[in-house]
Amino acid sequence: MKKFRDRRFVCYRKLFALCLSFLFCGSLSFAQVQDFGGGGFGGGGGSGGGSATNRLNQTARIGFKTGIMKWKSHLIYSTASPTQIEIPGEVWTIGYAQGSGDYDYSYSDYSESEGYTTNSQSINFAATEFNGRYYFGNSFNIPFGYAIYKVKYPDWDYSGVTYDIEYTITQLNYGIGNEWTADWGGYLGIDWYQTGTVLSEDISVTHKSGTETGSTLSEANKTATDIKAFTGMFIITYGFGF
Repeated sequence: MKKFRDRRFVCYRKLFALCLSFLFCGSLSFAQVQDFGGGGFGGGGGSGGGSATNRLNQTARIGFKTGIMKWKSHLIYSTASPTQIEIPGEVWTIGYAQGSGDYDYSYSDYSESEGYTTNSQSINFAATEFNGRYYFGNSFNIPFGYAIYKVKYPDWDYSGVTYDIEYTITQLNYGIGNEWTADWGGYLGIDWYQTGTVLSEDISVTHKSGTETGSTLSEANKTATDIKAFTGMFIITYGFGF
């Protein structure tokens, strides 16, 4: 877990440095009021200046996606901080993202000998996404994509019975956000809200040790299905294009 926390710290430090660059670099060309007018909702295309032009002048870009507030952010992004590679454009951006990370949580356990106790568990989240953005003007956009999320519970224990649990879902993502691109190549985006629709799901429960009962198997299957479509607020994307 220390290695994971160190990686998260490095990502946040890079994000902080990029934010400072956006604040103090005099060559920024952010979207103006025209983000919601000009080439805005009616026109559906770029307004011909600022971030839209800067995206058009780029061939590719690489960056990261993360959540800054775990209790409100998309849990996959705040845990896995996927790396993304994109082909930007004035009106459309398409890309690919992948990442993984561990998340610690606690849950209630029960046994006849000890009664109710609290167990700690480390969950591994892995994300693979094929994403796109449609821009209304310079920065205002609709993010969307097809995602494959895998959630693994290694050595999950209940009533003295141990399982390996793996839950895989495919999800259609969509949301609303803003993204600004500077003329020196850096970009910073905030998806104010993103939700999704689960397209398919698969649950794998493997018994490892202990005397399995109908109750323990039922609880193992229930644990996997407790996770619904991933939803979150204040999702940050940042990186550099060329």
